[in-house]
Amino acid sequence: MEYAKDEIFSIRYNEKKDKLEYSFFRRFLKRILNNKFMTLLIIMGVLFSALNFTLIYCFFEVLSRI
Repeated sequence: MEYAKDEIFSIRYNEKKDKLEYSFFRRFLKRILNNKFMTLLIIMGVLFSALNFTLIYCFFEVLSRI
């Protein structure tokens, strides 16, 4: 039972710190890579943010020439 819990929750024992560690980042990354819709949303969000930044920058460049 303990082994099953450790595998489900990704709990590992760190001997240097002498405590159990819960790897949230690894579990989150695995979930994103397995879920194509979430991956698509994240990629689209990054691309639209970059496009938004570029368009705002170009707009201020046009305003500064006036």
